[in-house]
Amino acid sequence: MEVLDSKDKEWTKDTLNRLSEALAAVFLEDWGGPRSPMALRYIHETIIPDLMHCLRHNGDLLQNPSFAEVISWKLKTQFAYPTSIAGSLATDLLQVAQDMVIIPQVTDPREPWRRTFRLWVSGETLPNIVERTGYPLDYLDLLLLRLKKLRRFIAGRRVSLLECLQHEELKAYGFEQLSFLYQFESSLAGEPLFRERLALEQVIHELGVPLEVSDLVTLLEVIHQQEGRLDEPSLIAALREVTVPVGAGGSGKAYLFPEILQGLISVYWVHKNKAGKLALSEKSAQILAGFLLPRLAERVEEAINAKDMARAKEILLEQNPEILARLIGRLAKELNAAASFELLTSAYKQVSRRIDLQILEGLGGVDMALGFLLGALSDKDSLLRAKACEALGRLGKEEAIAPLSERLEDEVPGVREKAAEALGKLKAQAAAEALADRAGDIAEAILVREAAREALQQISVRK
Repeated sequence: MEVLDSKDKEWTKDTLNRLSEALAAVFLEDWGGPRSPMALRYIHETIIPDLMHCLRHNGDLLQNPSFAEVISWKLKTQFAYPTSIAGSLATDLLQVAQDMVIIPQVTDPREPWRRTFRLWVSGETLPNIVERTGYPLDYLDLLLLRLKKLRRFIAGRRVSLLECLQHEELKAYGFEQLSFLYQFESSLAGEPLFRERLALEQVIHELGVPLEVSDLVTLLEVIHQQEGRLDEPSLIAALREVTVPVGAGGSGKAYLFPEILQGLISVYWVHKNKAGKLALSEKSAQILAGFLLPRLAERVEEAINAKDMARAKEILLEQNPEILARLIGRLAKELNAAASFELLTSAYKQVSRRIDLQILEGLGGVDMALGFLLGALSDKDSLLRAKACEALGRLGKEEAIAPLSERLEDEVPGVREKAAEALGKLKAQAAAEALADRAGDIAEAILVREAAREALQQISVRK
C-alpha cells in the first residue's frame, strides 16, 4: 500500500478509500440518510471529504472527548444536522475511524483547544485555522468569544479560577474548558516568551519529529549564526553530530537534522536566498528574537563597557534584520543616553530602511539625538522624514517646533500628518496658525486635516 506522506503514515490510500466507504455507510445505512441524487451527491462530495480532511489532521484525537464535540459541531453548523442526533452521529463516525486507523491517541480534553490557540497565537487567521485543523468556524468563534469574555471578567485584576467558576456565565463553559482558558490567559499575560513557545510547539507538531522547544531554539540559532553563508548540504554536513532523543523515555538517539531542516523549509521557517544559502524566515526570526535578545543585549553592553564600540556595532550588524529591529528597541531603552546615541547612529543607513526606521524610533527617547533627528527631517526618503517627525514629537524639545512646522509643507501627505501630530504633542502654540491652515484646506488629505485639528485641540488645552 502506498503511503501518502511522512506525517500520515497510517493514512494509506487503501485506508482512506475504506474509511470513506465506512463513513458513507454510517450516514446512509446506520442512520438511514436521504437517498435522493442531490442528497447523495452532497454526502459524497461535500460532507465526507470535509470529515476526511478533519480526521486526517487530527488522527491522534479520535478518542478525545473534545474532538468528538468538534465533529458534533461540524455536523450541526456546517451540515445542518439536528442537535438531537449530532452527538450520537459524531460518536459513530469516530468509532469507524478508530477501527481503521492505528495511531497513538491523545485523550487529554484540552488538546484540541491547545492546538487551536497555538495556531491563533502564531498569527493564523480563523479561516486559516479552519483549513489547518478542519474545525468548524463557528466552534473557533465560540472559543475566542469565551476567551474574550473571560478576559473582560478578569480585566487586569487578580482573579482566581474559583471566582471564575462561581461566575454564572463563565461556569457554563465547563470546568475543563474554563480552566484551560484561564490558564492560557494567565500565561499569555504574565509568562515570558509564552507566545514564542507556543509558536515553536506548533512547528514541532507540524514537523512530527521528537523535538523539545529548547532543541528547536538551538537549531534555529545555529542557522541564524550561519545565515547567508551555508547551503543545505553544507549545513547538514556541519551538523552531522546533531541528534535528538527517541524511544521510550528518550533513551535512544537519532540523527534527524536533515529531516528537521527539510521540515523547517517546508513550513517556511527557513528559506533559501537566490544563491541557495539558508536564512531564517521573517516569522522564525521574530520568534527566535525573544530567546536571543537578553544574551545579545548583554554582549553589546559588555563591549560598550570595554570601550569597544566597534565590536558593539559589529554585534548589531551581524544579526538577522528581524532580530536586529527588536534588539535596537531594547538597547534604546536599556543603554545610557550617550552609549545609545553613539551605537544607534553608527548603524544608521548600514542595513535597510526598516532598520533605519527602528533606529529613529529608538532615538526618540534620547535627549542628545535632537540634532540628528532634525537632520533626518531632510532625508530623501519620506518614510524616514515621517519617522523623524514622530521621534521629535516624543523627544519633547521646543527647538523642534520650527523645523516641524516647515514639514507641514512637505510634498508627501504622510510626512505632513506626522509633523502635525508631533506639533500637537509639543503643544506648539507657535505652529497654531500653520496647523489651522492645514486643517481648513479642503484640498488637503483627510488624514492630514484630522491630525491638524487634533493638534490644535491639544494646543488649546495647554496650561
